[in-house]
Amino acid sequence: MTQQVPAGWPALGDGVLDAARRTALDALSFVPLESYYDTASGYAGATFATASGNVPRDITAGDLFAVTLLSVDVKAPAARRLLDDGPHRDRVLAALAAVPTDVPLAAAGSDDLELAWELQQEIKAALADPRAARSDPWVTAAKLAARKRPRLLPVRDREVRRVLGLAGPKDGRLELQVIRALVADPVISGAIDTALARAQASAEADGRVCMFDTEPLRLLDVALWWHATRSR
Repeated sequence: MTQQVPAGWPALGDGVLDAARRTALDALSFVPLESYYDTASGYAGATFATASGNVPRDITAGDLFAVTLLSVDVKAPAARRLLDDGPHRDRVLAALAAVPTDVPLAAAGSDDLELAWELQQEIKAALADPRAARSDPWVTAAKLAARKRPRLLPVRDREVRRVLGLAGPKDGRLELQVIRALVADPVISGAIDTALARAQASAEADGRVCMFDTEPLRLLDVALWWHATRSR
C-alpha cells in the first residue's frame, strides 16, 4: 500500500525501507523488553508515558521531567519558554491542539504527518538557545513531542537514525516515513506482538514486576533503540 506523504517532503532513497524492515525484525527478535520495562531497572520503561500525568493538550512540568528520563536535559530558560505564558508557549500549545490524539502512526495521512512535524518544530524553537550561534535541540523536541502524542510520534534520536540508515540525510521527516511504514507492516506488527508476549512470559517466569507499554509504536521504539545502542 502506498502511503501519503506531504507535498515537499523529501523522498526515501532506494532500498531504505527494505533495510529498515530487516533491522526492525532483527531488533524485535532479541530485544529483552522485560528488562526495559522492569520497574526495578534503571530504564525509563512506561514511566516515560505516564509520569506525573500526561495532559494531551498542555505542556507541564511533568512532561519536562518525563523527557529527562530519556537522558536529555531541559535548561531553565527553555523550561520557562515552554511553561510560562508567552509567544513560544502559545505557538507550541496551538500546534499541539492541532495534532489529533487518536491517530496511530500506521494510519497517519499526509495532513497528520504535517501537523506532527509542525509540533516538533515549534517545540524545537522553544527549546533552542537564542544566544547560541547554533542551537538544534531536535532530539529533546522529538522526545517531548512523542510524550504528548505517543500513538503518532516515535522517540527519535541519533542512534535510531543511524541504525535505520538515515545518518546521512539528517532529516526527521525521513524517519517519520520509515517508521510509519514499519508499524503499518503486518509482519512487523506480528513481530511486535511476539516480542511482547515473549517478554511477558519471561517476566512472569522470573518474578519481575514490569509495566509494559501497550502502544506498538513505543515497543518498536524500544527495540530499535536497544539494537542501535548495542550495535555501535
